[in-house]
Amino acid sequence: KEEARRARCVSNLHQIHLATTMYADDNSGSLFFVGSASAPAIPNDGQWTRDPKTEVLLNPSDSLAYWGVAYVGYLGGSGGKTLFRCPSARHVDEWRDAGRNYPTEFWLNSSYGVCQYLVAPYSSKAKPHAKLADLLNPQTTIFCQDAAEQREEGDDGDSLALFPGQTQILYEWIGNPPGTGGYSASFYHLYPFQWEWFRHNQRCNTLWVGGNVSQIRFKGYNVGVDYRWYTGDTPLQTPTFSVD
Repeated sequence: KEEARRARCVSNLHQIHLATTMYADDNSGSLFFVGSASAPAIPNDGQWTRDPKTEVLLNPSDSLAYWGVAYVGYLGGSGGKTLFRCPSARHVDEWRDAGRNYPTEFWLNSSYGVCQYLVAPYSSKAKPHAKLADLLNPQTTIFCQDAAEQREEGDDGDSLALFPGQTQILYEWIGNPPGTGGYSASFYHLYPFQWEWFRHNQRCNTLWVGGNVSQIRFKGYNVGVDYRWYTGDTPLQTPTFSVD
């Protein structure tokens, strides 16, 4: 059963790649962003609708909107939101820290985390780059992946990388040492959120900007992938693309 769920997740990610590519083709090569062209940002929330009582999709620019809202029109409309649900997802960010108290099910169509550095520069010296063509290393830059976090910043402990100065992955969610703190302890009764990144037999399905889908294996809390896979800089460690 898990193999079937993994395959469905991979299929979802391939379709998301097609949708985001078509969106960019129709929008001068740009991904959807909020803010200005000089300071673009990927949407950072997890809702498709205003609340569980309505089926009306939010405007993609709404501060509550999940990043997938902008692309669902290329996936057949509102029904396409199910493609943003990993079938192995159990809990994602429900924004309890913001005082929201909606059912877990309300959030599960928002179970892929997008990389914020697709449009925002990692370095203050770099320029914003909302256009896909501006990404220097599309084959080795993560677009989105299995995650509880709906937009991964990376440098604050919500990704699979060890950014400079970090000694453990995912500490924002599970604390450091693992299982001792983070959002999990504060709002989710110590739910083991690490396995929302590594949903498939301790592997994380990951979509790369170039269109490949591969799995990142869990190798330990103190072993992170090259953070340049998120920032878009030329990596020192080359990812392997073993799953398509």
